[in-house]
Parts: sequence; structure tokens; C-alpha cells
Amino acid sequence: MKLERADSKEIEGALRPNRPSAFGEIADLKLSETTARLMHRENLSRAEAANFLECLLNPAVTDAQIAAALTSLAVNGETVDELAGMAEAMRNRAFPVRSRHKVFIDTAGTGSSSAKAFNVSTAAAFVIAGAGLPVAKHGSRAATSRCGSADVLQALGVNTAAPPEIVERCLNDHEICFIFAPLFHRATARVAQVRRELGVQTIFNLLGPLTNPARPPFQILGASHRSVSETIASALTRLGVTKAWVVHGGDGLDEITIADRTFVAAASVDRGVETFAISPEDFGLERQSLTEIKAIGPIENAQLIRAIVSGEKRGNFAVARDLVIVNAAAALCLAGIAGDLQCAASLARESIDSGNAASKLDALIRETNRSQ
Repeated sequence: MKLERADSKEIEGALRPNRPSAFGEIADLKLSETTARLMHRENLSRAEAANFLECLLNPAVTDAQIAAALTSLAVNGETVDELAGMAEAMRNRAFPVRSRHKVFIDTAGTGSSSAKAFNVSTAAAFVIAGAGLPVAKHGSRAATSRCGSADVLQALGVNTAAPPEIVERCLNDHEICFIFAPLFHRATARVAQVRRELGVQTIFNLLGPLTNPARPPFQILGASHRSVSETIASALTRLGVTKAWVVHGGDGLDEITIADRTFVAAASVDRGVETFAISPEDFGLERQSLTEIKAIGPIENAQLIRAIVSGEKRGNFAVARDLVIVNAAAALCLAGIAGDLQCAASLARESIDSGNAASKLDALIRETNRSQ
């Protein structure tokens, strides 16, 4: 099957909202009405939530209106219908990434974890791809944290602004790609500055991992708070995901941790949402402290990730390596590449030690920096 390349006009057309000129005034009115409802602790239906997103992204509304709406929604607490409705609307606005692979995964998180170690899911993506499971990594720059996936990948040498045709080629030919959210969700630029100025989590932190334009059938999604895990998992089932794990570490990590147990809200198209806990012992590992492996900025994160995928095991690198291994292993097990978590952990180690994980990183750097 040959995928046609999209030209710039096609992309522009796909990203341009089809709305009448009067929609600006209507959006202003509807956003004010909806914000008032949210302030009175009312919840939105799935359809109302989709319309709420359209109003938020309209150029006619002011930053103050957007801030009030997002804050009201956050205080009210996002429901499954609100998440699913807004995610569906964002997906429909996005420029799609077309995958030849039937089985592939995304590893992402909501950000702003109170116990952030480093960009674990980004490192795990290369290990997963090196083990034979394609990864469509969707992410952006940091909005409410110090280092987002785009920040660390750029520091590693990846061209995060690669156009859609190169992103598709990376996924289809090299089993690893990075989908830079602002390029595929152009309309969300309308709220980006407001989010930065608010400096707190909003529903867009939750929407990011739910709106991958490649629509992967499998996901490992890190939640910064356990309280939202089941809500996110329920939204994923309504969005048609085959299987997903929404994970939150007992130590506050928005990843699977090796310092404590990890809470899992498992979403499945067949079984709905189930909850359980896993521990490092399930992967054949002992519990280890993560206090010594914090990487703050993009450069530190990049250096740590490069060392891990290159097989470095000395000192604190061994702990960081194990953290990446358990997160990669969960993905491999979820997608059926391995039968259990211990076998999956062995595959993840082999991906690193064979050089496959580093090769996937090198391929992504090389291919995204090639001229079209």
C-alpha cells in the first residue's frame, strides 16, 4: 500500500476550520454561557464539550474568556464525556498521520508530575521500537513542566518540525516517529499562551495524549494524578482504543515506577476499564530509589536518554535504565509482543544491549533532518 504525500495546500485546507464568519460572535456568546454553567457546577454532554472546544479555539474569543473557561472546567473536574467530546473534536481538526502498521503504540503523559525523574516515556519509545513494536510518539514542548518530549528530542538532534510526509515515512519505514502536536493541531495555538500564563494543568494536559493524529490502537499513558486515571481510561474506551494502560506511580511519578507500586487503569474495547496495581517485582526487579536520577532541562534529559539507549549501566545509569525497561516492557506486553511482563523486560533489555534502541534514535535524527 502506497501512501500519498500531502502538499502544503492540502495540509492548510485540512487545518482550516470550516465555519461561517458569524461564528465568531456565536462562539463568544456560547463560551460565556458555557463558562457560567461550569461555574455553577454543571457538566457538559459529549456534544456540548465538542462545541466548547470549537468556541475556545475561535479567534474571536479573548484570552481572558479562555482563561476563565479553562479554570472553571478544571475547578469543576473534567468528566468522561467532556474529555471524550473535546478529544474527538480535536482529532477531527487534526491533520492525520497514516500508518501502514496495524499494531503500533504511543507512550505519553499528562505532564506536571510532582515526582518527575526525566523524560522516561521518550526514552522508552526507542526501546519499544527497537524491540519490534512501532511507536507513533505524540508530544509537544513543555507547557506546565520544565522539559517536554519535543524539548528533549530537539536537544538529541531530532527535527521536531519535520513535515507530515517525513513523519509518516519515519513511522512506516523506520517504526518510530515524533508527531509534534502544534504542527498537527494548528488550531490549539490559540490557547497555548493562555496555558503558559496560567501555569497550571488544564484539560489540554489531559487531551494531548488522547489526540494523537495517528490514532494508535495501543497506548501507555502516564497520569500526573491518580484521581484522573480512570476518567482518562474511560475516555479512551469511548474513543475506540484497542487497549491502553493509564499509569500513576505510588511515588507520584507519571510513569510506571520502580520505587513503589504503580496504579493502573486498564482500558479495553472488549472489557471497559479495570483497575489493578503492579510492582517492580512483576518485572523481575527489586525496588530502587529514584532520588538520584532527576534530569531537569532538555540537555540533561538528552544526555541521560542517549546514555541509556547506548547501554550505559554504571552508577545511577543502572537505575534509570531499569526505569525505562519497565515502561518499555509494559508497552510490549500490552500490544502482545510478549506474553508477560518479565518476558517483556527481557525483550526491552535486548533492544538496548543489541544496539537496536540506539539505532532507532539515530534513524529518527537522520530521517527528520533529510531534505524532502
